Amino acid sequence: MSTHRVLPISPDILGFAEVIAPQSEIDGKPKSGEPHLYQTDRMKRLSTPWSVCLTRAEQLADCRLGKGILLDPACGSGSQLFAYCSELGRAGIGIELDADSAVLSAANGQIVAESGNGEWTSESFVLVGDGTDATAALSEIGMSGQAVAVMHVDPARPLDTQNHSLDEMEPPISILLNRWADHFVIGRKGPAIIIDLSPRLLETQQQEIEQLLLSYWPDSPITWEWVSTGRGRIDRLTIWFGTAADSATPARMLRLLSDGSVVSFAGRATEAKRANSAVPSTGDWLTIVDSALLASGLQGQWLREALPTESTRHWVRISGRRPMLLSSEPLQMEKSIVSAFVSSTGQIISRLKVEPKVENISPILVSANSAYLSRLTLRCKMEPSAQPKLQRKLDHGLKDYPRGKPGFLADVETNDGDAWFICKEP
Repeated sequence: MSTHRVLPISPDILGFAEVIAPQSEIDGKPKSGEPHLYQTDRMKRLSTPWSVCLTRAEQLADCRLGKGILLDPACGSGSQLFAYCSELGRAGIGIELDADSAVLSAANGQIVAESGNGEWTSESFVLVGDGTDATAALSEIGMSGQAVAVMHVDPARPLDTQNHSLDEMEPPISILLNRWADHFVIGRKGPAIIIDLSPRLLETQQQEIEQLLLSYWPDSPITWEWVSTGRGRIDRLTIWFGTAADSATPARMLRLLSDGSVVSFAGRATEAKRANSAVPSTGDWLTIVDSALLASGLQGQWLREALPTESTRHWVRISGRRPMLLSSEPLQMEKSIVSAFVSSTGQIISRLKVEPKVENISPILVSANSAYLSRLTLRCKMEPSAQPKLQRKLDHGLKDYPRGKPGFLADVETNDGDAWFICKEP
């Protein structure tokens, strides 16, 4: 008895997809050059951005992969799987438990094929069924043995939860590895496995994933990858294992820009240390960076690009959504690898003698006006209810200097307590 239904990648599938999720009803239009994929609202919220899909595919193309298929046993919309297929020119097999999602995935495979090299489609399929039933899935398409060159999986996770256990992923990683292990092509560095994980995964859980993979293939390398869209949080966390990993770079950072382009760099992760004794002074520079930069541990590589060698630099905050750097020189913002990870940067003009509160608006405006600022944006921790009130008063009080420079107000914890600094942006 068949346990999987096979959907070919062909033009015929597009009509079925149009019934499930008409493209005319999909919110938003793809960026120039991107395929217009079929997606439900949930798919759109969870799918990897197409530019990141392509960047990952280019990274995978640089790996020395064995012969075999590309597998995604929980393929969802199929965007990442078919980006791999298109870039590598290889057949791909997606498996999806939900029948409607499987139809949309197969249709997306056809759309991706029509936008580029589509020779891989004749041997590519989406299967409706259980992604953990490896033997049955391969048998359904006439394959057996070591047939999988790469497995990529982005397991479903509980929604609206800050943390979850690894067993709450669907399908569970431990079961996937157990069922598919005998079907992987094993290269010199082990199998090629890529697993998308929750960006909120605890460090102990990351170690648990590593140990699980290494229990099967003890000598294989690992590369951790962080993805950020610059909203003060990590958007994606991925482990690249075995032949898919880069032995020389155990950490990699991708920053998706608003125009759809991606800035990436890699290296060895190190721990950032807060300089407790560093005290900002007038003329120094304060920079608020993307929190994903420090989460990746690649801040050292970034600093080498960001500042001249003669500049002093200290991390005065390393946690939360606003990690902050203190430097004696301005950042080299003309480099995209630098500017991509900067939320705000400015030269310290003055230190406030009062706490930023609505009742202290007058001395704050005096300091801001003395710096000829056109706007002073609050970048400091405050009571949520007080922040918009103070911001409105600042905006109103600074409207007389429209030709001035913008600036921001930042807080730094010093040995004497919290201090607030007015910074003028370059």
